[in-house]
Parts: sequence; C-alpha cells; structure tokens
Amino acid sequence: MTKKNEVEEPKLEDENMKENNEKEELTNVDSQEEVLSEVDKLKEELLDAQDAKLRALAEVENMRRRMEKEKQENARYGPSNLAKGLITILDNFDRALAASPKDVEKKKDIEKNYLSLHQGVELTLKDISVVFKQNGIEIINPGKGDIFDHNIHQAMLEVPTNDYKPGQICEVLQAGYKIFDRLLRPAMVGVSKEVVKKK
Repeated sequence: MTKKNEVEEPKLEDENMKENNEKEELTNVDSQEEVLSEVDKLKEELLDAQDAKLRALAEVENMRRRMEKEKQENARYGPSNLAKGLITILDNFDRALAASPKDVEKKKDIEKNYLSLHQGVELTLKDISVVFKQNGIEIINPGKGDIFDHNIHQAMLEVPTNDYKPGQICEVLQAGYKIFDRLLRPAMVGVSKEVVKKK
C-alpha cells in the first residue's frame, strides 16, 4: 500500500505542475497579447505625434515664407502712398510749364524773372522724376499712335478720326505712373475710333 501511495503522489504533483504550466502559458499568452496591443497603441500615438510635429514645422515654414514675402512687398511697394501724393504735384508742375510762354527771353526784366521761375519749376520737375526713378516709380507717357492698352491706359474719350487706326491713342490727357510692376495711376488718354460716314 505504501508503494502505491508513493507512486500516486508524484503523479499528482506532475499533473498539478502541468496544469500550473498550462495556466501560466495561458496567462503569458494573454499578457503578450495585452503587451502587443499596448505596443501597437504606442506606435500609433508616436506616428500621430510625428505627423503633428511635421505639420507644425510645415506651418511654421509657410508662415516664415509669408512673412518674408510681405516684408519684401512692404520694402518694394512701401512708398506707394507717398508716390500717389507726389503725382498730383508733378501734374501741377506740368501744367505750370505748359502754361508758361516759351519765348520769355525776348521780353523785359520782369519776364527774365519769370524765365528764372520757369527754369526753377523745370529743374524741380526733373529732380522729382529722378527721385521717382530711384524708387522704382516710372512715368507712363504714351505717344500718339501707340496702341491702347487697358492695363496701363484709361480711355477718357473716343475721338472719331481717320488720322489713326481705331484703338490707337490720339490724345494724352494725363500721364500715368507705376511702381515696379504695380500700377499707381493709368495714363488718361483719348482713343481713336472710325469715322462713321453719313449716307
């Protein structure tokens, strides 16, 4: 009887160990699945974080480029308001010169003073034009016979004439101005149109 009991006890121990091992293996499998699931979640979070970081960096770079472009535009077109104000002064100088007689040298001393005034206005006009040119401001002064361009000219009137082809500039009422490639004011012009023949 003792021998039989002795044989049965190790059998029971083996079975218990086997059962415990199976339980451990099942627990390990569950733990491994949980760990793998957790690792997958962490990988996904990491990818999301990296994506968010790349998006933020791209946004910062875009913002930097926009600010750089604005800075360049401000540097280039900053004097636009000043230029628009000075254009009127230039127009007045042009009118004063156009109204002054050109043969004042032949008249008396008073007229000599007027000649000096005329020359002074002329020099001032030239100086302003030089300053404009230095700042990228160009005069748009079309000639008679030039083709009308709606980008830089503004038609103030249509003139029926046979002297010019239809759509050509036949009269310049006021010069225009642009700063680099931006229009400040179009040139005011008269555009030729075909003369309608009466029947």
